[in-house]
Amino acid sequence: MDEITDTIEGSLSLNAKEWKPGQGFKAQDVPASSASAQEHNAGGAVSASSDYGDKSSQSVDVNGTHFFGASTSTSWGSSGQHHHTSVAQSSPIVNSAHTHTTIPSHSLQKHRNPRRVTLSNSLSLPDEDYHHYRELSLRAAQEMNPNDPRHKLVPPSFYRAYCLDSRHENDTVSNTKTITQQRSSFGYPTSLFRVTSTADGNLYCLRRMDSVRCVSHKICQTVMHQWLSNASGREDDAAGFDHPGVVRWYKCFLSQRALYFVHQYHPGAVTLRDRFFSHAHGPLPESLIWSCLLQLVSAIRAVHGNNLAVRTLQLNHVLCTQQSNLTTISSGAFGLPKLRLRINCIGVVDILECEARKGLEELKNADMRALGCILLSMTSGTEIHVNDIFRNSTAQQQGHILGEYFQFVQQNYSREMYVLVHSLLSPTSPSSIQDIAASVAMRAFDELDSAHESIDGQCTALMGIYESGRALRLLLKLAFVNERPEFGIDKNWSESGDCYILKLFRDFVFHQADGAGRPVMDLGHVVSSLNKLDAADEENVVLASRDGRNILVVSFADVAWCLEKAYQELCSNSVPIPST
Repeated sequence: MDEITDTIEGSLSLNAKEWKPGQGFKAQDVPASSASAQEHNAGGAVSASSDYGDKSSQSVDVNGTHFFGASTSTSWGSSGQHHHTSVAQSSPIVNSAHTHTTIPSHSLQKHRNPRRVTLSNSLSLPDEDYHHYRELSLRAAQEMNPNDPRHKLVPPSFYRAYCLDSRHENDTVSNTKTITQQRSSFGYPTSLFRVTSTADGNLYCLRRMDSVRCVSHKICQTVMHQWLSNASGREDDAAGFDHPGVVRWYKCFLSQRALYFVHQYHPGAVTLRDRFFSHAHGPLPESLIWSCLLQLVSAIRAVHGNNLAVRTLQLNHVLCTQQSNLTTISSGAFGLPKLRLRINCIGVVDILECEARKGLEELKNADMRALGCILLSMTSGTEIHVNDIFRNSTAQQQGHILGEYFQFVQQNYSREMYVLVHSLLSPTSPSSIQDIAASVAMRAFDELDSAHESIDGQCTALMGIYESGRALRLLLKLAFVNERPEFGIDKNWSESGDCYILKLFRDFVFHQADGAGRPVMDLGHVVSSLNKLDAADEENVVLASRDGRNILVVSFADVAWCLEKAYQELCSNSVPIPST
């Protein structure tokens, strides 16, 4: 290839072979016109003899690097200015005298001064988001030691279990020879696992409770019917109560003399208590409190609207996940990131206390008082439980306990926040969720703006993932087809025949070298070529064998046709994959 481009000056006659799908090669004399050649200046830069918009053929040496193919069309991220696909169709060859070659667009468009394409700004997530999701993926792939006795606590319908109990996270086999369970806030010995279902292969959060005597199979079915049928108006176990602010509950069952709850698994999630109250953090900024409050109000409103009660509104039952850096929005003077809250453990108390027979209105009022305690905890920086205020105390004692907290909120937060906390923790009757939702309606627009900003950031990242997916699909097809050893000397798969073009195209895309034989790692050339191949562009390109003896003039559409034909032939003759 080096000999070819080094001799392009003035007029050049190449013994090129024109390739056509299914027609083999046809030798012809290809004169290169001097009018379409490039003039090289002393610095090795390129100056076109015609206007930049002209799509005449160009074969140049840019700083000692040889490029083949056309570059005037906007390529797949080759300009580095955007992620979307914009393929400009160049006119096909009029005669064999004009052969298109690849010149990276950044070599000619000096007046635009675009960024050079990198994996981080064209075909992938930004580095911060990549590491964020990589960490979540690693957490989701963690497993316990095969000899860990806690595997016995997981029923056979699940596998790949990993204990999520905080005090067992760093346990080793040497100190886990006996199974120990910690008593949860529900009052029973509990073990929490991340498991994989044998039915669908998805990850779930499995909660096991032992020594539960008051729960039967009938109670489980009754409570599950209340949640599942109310969610969508149909009795479908696969439907479930589904809301963005609630950790989805799938089922509850009895097995191994224990009670099991299956909820949705959110990797990297921590409780609101662990996030803010496990160490001295102080009061939170008001903007962050409003964001958390609006998320909780939305979830409670959905639950109460289905004639149900949450009953688990506590700091240790509200899961908190931090969004990736791409969509992080700082709140307040402390620069705390925007958080995503979900109410966890729904349905657990309903089953454990099914025989209590408490009224729905009483349970709803308890939810509102619990919401007020969460709000008071975030404003005061001190964990406050609803039992600390309302259990075994008179109205006068409750007012005395709340007086100091109310005074602190009134002095350090807005009047709107103070009125809201006061209405939720009223000793007589707290405000309903409808009244609270109406009072915070104006604040909801700020949360809506933040949500739209997060969506825009995710869409931008998704476009980069889409582009990388296009590249991966083409690379996989090329890897399947190129130089398959089992076909031996078959002309369709070796050094002759239609598929020979795929081998040369692979060298053209990935095996570029400069005049000294050093490899050229030009991502712009790679993505531009793959983009044109994916679009089946009619633009022609000159390909050469490694020894320089064979030169082919083909279009990207021809290469795409050949690739699809070869890949489909492989698929038709492939061994069927056994179903699991």
